[in-house]
Amino acid sequence: MGTKHDWEISQLVKAKIYPDADAVMRSAIQALFLLRPEQKLRMVISAYTRGEISLGKAAELMGVCNEEMKEILRQMGVKLHLGPRTIEELRKEIENFESS
Repeated sequence: MGTKHDWEISQLVKAKIYPDADAVMRSAIQALFLLRPEQKLRMVISAYTRGEISLGKAAELMGVCNEEMKEILRQMGVKLHLGPRTIEELRKEIENFESS
């Protein structure tokens, strides 16, 4: 099942503006985050809250240091996760790190 924008994506590739569809998507997401930085922040906070990324990864994605990221999370009312509390959480962190 194709998306509504498959034609545009394929045309951008055929015109050699982008090397492939993945490059089109990366560029589109980058442009979205430049225009709507709050959406990137919401995405990062959501992933952090679900335990899918660490504080360090959140800081890296947002382009800030760990201390700045902690302050951003505090201001947003997000509880900080300062390390795994159980063996299962540690395993999940390792899996997430290996897949990124």
